[in-house]
Amino acid sequence: MTQNLVITGYGWLAGYVGKALAGDVNIIGTTRSHEKCLALKDQGIEGVEYTLGDDPEVVCRHLSNATLLLNVPPGRKSTHLETFTANMTALIDAAVSAGVRHIVFVSTTSVYGDSTNELINETSATAPQTESAKAHVAIENYLLAKRDQIDVSILRLAGLVGPDRHPARSLSGRELDAGNKRVNLVHIHDVVEALKKIIGSAPINGILHLCSLSHPKRGVYYVDAAKALNIEPPYFADTENSPSGKVIDAHKSWEQLGVSPQYSDPYSMF
Repeated sequence: MTQNLVITGYGWLAGYVGKALAGDVNIIGTTRSHEKCLALKDQGIEGVEYTLGDDPEVVCRHLSNATLLLNVPPGRKSTHLETFTANMTALIDAAVSAGVRHIVFVSTTSVYGDSTNELINETSATAPQTESAKAHVAIENYLLAKRDQIDVSILRLAGLVGPDRHPARSLSGRELDAGNKRVNLVHIHDVVEALKKIIGSAPINGILHLCSLSHPKRGVYYVDAAKALNIEPPYFADTENSPSGKVIDAHKSWEQLGVSPQYSDPYSMF
């Protein structure tokens, strides 16, 4: 019997995952839009109309012995995320009751905050500063407490880059400070390779970092990226200062996954 992979929030990242795993697993994707459900059907994916906070039964009917990929980020402008966190933990409880085998949570390296100059590994303490990061930590901890019942994989992603998405575009022409801060990025190709291993092989219980292996100053990198993309470069102050800011160390996670990231250098991402 083909394994079910249920992806909540079938957006940009899920689209790449779905294409990579099509034919290997039976993919069910949730979306808030009826039109998107119909579009998913045309792609060979079973669309489920669901908004976080709705009765999760429509999702849970697919979850017996399945993998659930939780990929529902809070809104970028949200400041009070108690409801979001409560709805996520309720969905997790419902999934466990429905017999889910494995939950993969797409989290973020922002859980470490921005006030450190340290090398951050998978066991480093979290220090969330934004409301979104605090919500991610709360959901992570809630999931990790379920490991006696199900397999749990927490993926802390650095800034996502893809062939149709690069942060240099949103920075184009802007005047910014802290050009000496280090860059932590990951390419969607490498994220998909990691997810293929996590979903298709034996689940990896615990926390994984998905990030490139080099960390140039952003005042150098984003100017170079803008030039390569033929867009107006940003201007950064402080670029000449000594490098500062956190460095996300993902060496152990890539080794654990058995994946050599194709985009280990951010300069290969444009």
